[in-house]
Amino acid sequence: MARSRNSAFLVAGVAFAFAAGLLLWRWLGATGEGDSKREPRPTLAQGPVTPSPSAPPAPPVTTPPRAPVAALERPAPRPSDYVGSQACSGCHAAIAESFAQHPMGQAMDTMPGERPVEERSDGRTFTDREREYVVEERDGIVLHHERVFDTDGTLIYDQAMPVRFAVGSGTRGRSYLIDQAGLLTQSPIGWYSGTGRYGLSPGYEHDRGLRFERSIGDGCLHCHAGLVEHEPDGGPGYSSRVFAEAAIGCERCHGPGGEHVATMAALAPGATATDLRIVNPVDLEPRRREAVCNQCHLGGEATITRFGRGFYDFRPGDHLDDTLLVFVHDERAAAASGAKPVSQVEQMRQSRCWQGTEGTLGCISCHDPHAKPAPEAIDAFYRTKCQACHEEQPCSLPAVERDALPAAGSCIRCHMPSQDLVDVAHTAMSDHRVPRRPDDAPSAPRGAPAGLVPFDDAAARVPPRELARARGLALASLPGTAKSTRASQEAITALVPEGVDRGDQRALVAALAGDVEALRGLGQLYASTGRMDAAAACWEGALAADPGDGETMASLARQMQRGGRLREALAMLDRLVAANPRVATVHAQRGALLVALARPDDAIAAVHASLELDPSSLAVRSFLAELLSRTNHEPEAEAERATIARLKGAVAPSRRPDAEAPAALP
Repeated sequence: MARSRNSAFLVAGVAFAFAAGLLLWRWLGATGEGDSKREPRPTLAQGPVTPSPSAPPAPPVTTPPRAPVAALERPAPRPSDYVGSQACSGCHAAIAESFAQHPMGQAMDTMPGERPVEERSDGRTFTDREREYVVEERDGIVLHHERVFDTDGTLIYDQAMPVRFAVGSGTRGRSYLIDQAGLLTQSPIGWYSGTGRYGLSPGYEHDRGLRFERSIGDGCLHCHAGLVEHEPDGGPGYSSRVFAEAAIGCERCHGPGGEHVATMAALAPGATATDLRIVNPVDLEPRRREAVCNQCHLGGEATITRFGRGFYDFRPGDHLDDTLLVFVHDERAAAASGAKPVSQVEQMRQSRCWQGTEGTLGCISCHDPHAKPAPEAIDAFYRTKCQACHEEQPCSLPAVERDALPAAGSCIRCHMPSQDLVDVAHTAMSDHRVPRRPDDAPSAPRGAPAGLVPFDDAAARVPPRELARARGLALASLPGTAKSTRASQEAITALVPEGVDRGDQRALVAALAGDVEALRGLGQLYASTGRMDAAAACWEGALAADPGDGETMASLARQMQRGGRLREALAMLDRLVAANPRVATVHAQRGALLVALARPDDAIAAVHASLELDPSSLAVRSFLAELLSRTNHEPEAEAERATIARLKGAVAPSRRPDAEAPAALP
């Protein structure tokens, strides 16, 4: 799976299918005859179409059968004897207490929580065009509201969602998670520490359709949560408590502690152990030591899990690419072009500090992973770190100039200046290239498929087939690949195992058996190039391996709908709703199919369910108004049309008549 995967593809794809459903409804005339009027389309698996009798017979072609390509073997489970950080605090009380104040130890919190970092008295309301967002705390529950008012200040809708978790320590900001029966979604509201105010979370400025539906999984959580807890029956959601350990804990950097705790508990008084059965990253060789930090602090263009591995399968002492393959712009080419990489890890590797030590310098050379210096001590703390290497060659500036404001003797103010983050508004990060002089070098282009390589020479350690698989998934995850025939074909070539006949769908699916990510990604790529039968075969293989995969169910439902297989499409959407009932466009698509199948009452109920989840959708409201009108519910249809007119005329709260005296929150 790719780190950046969320519900954007599902929501956008189902929205497309809903639009297609509207056209389908009008084409069928709401007669319910969509399935009976169509012949099944032949698939590639059925073989070639028989030529007409008038065609000359083709000469027989004999080709030796290919030996089947075996599927990848699933690796053995990783050690998982986690005991939690509380088991460490008994012997390591001082470190545990210090780490609890570190940003990593505060990377996840419940809401409202015991450690609020947000302003509570003001700044809880902001606007985005016609929408107003409000943060409210009521009876110990934090609610995030999206509101829209019409021109006279009358409320059109107020959707409030309870927030359960806060993601982030608050050093730069926070995002917020909504827990809906074990399915986590992100709120569009975020907190930015730099400005001390709420605003839209990153990504929502450009995609307002996600609203409260952006799904959050392990790829997002593993850098903020110590250990997640999935449903024991293997379902798509998390357990009722979601996290076995909420914030990052001791075992993220030292490995599962079960054997270590048992070893130390068995020692006689005064005895010592020769093998502590735990990992101390300081003792690892540089590449493995840095992998402990890089599992979260290496951004990259795409992060792909190895086959059979998940984001929580990394163990300290591994190479990073034993679990995760991170694709980055070729650092040599980037450095030669003067481009400035975005992630701290890549920047550090461009620094003379890292290059001058031949890679032995690393994150913990400068950062204490157990404690963060107080704000007033930061400059002195890092000056000490710099002087450890530069004592014999100190700063060349005269003392008077060096100690003048704003630097005031601080090394990092001159050599690690703050730079705005392109992908996260209101936020800055220190320049880890440690330039001798600040410059305005451009950042590396984001999302460009050309020049991507696996980080840190992983290609030398990963088997070629897995490397090709990861590259194909990385290319498929990049924006723009589906719109480029060349990029799509490149990704398809990488994902199809060598030796598999691309025209033999059965052989292809068999060679990728159990690889849900590859089958799903390949299906999407085939669909983008118009090979819908091949796409459907891949999606069916993915769903056979993971019957609860909502993204694959949505893809298959779209394919069935396009092919006129309306009842099968509806059954697939029913499965999708059972797995995840919180996606508005899925209910809307069900409504369109139910109309085409002459079930108008059920269609009205489905569309109402969609609007409960997303009251902002003009397209769905227009569909409902027409549906109500056609089914002799004209008063309700007229009321819906009036709501549509009000939404179209809605204005930003700052322009409402009551803007000077907003309603106070409890």
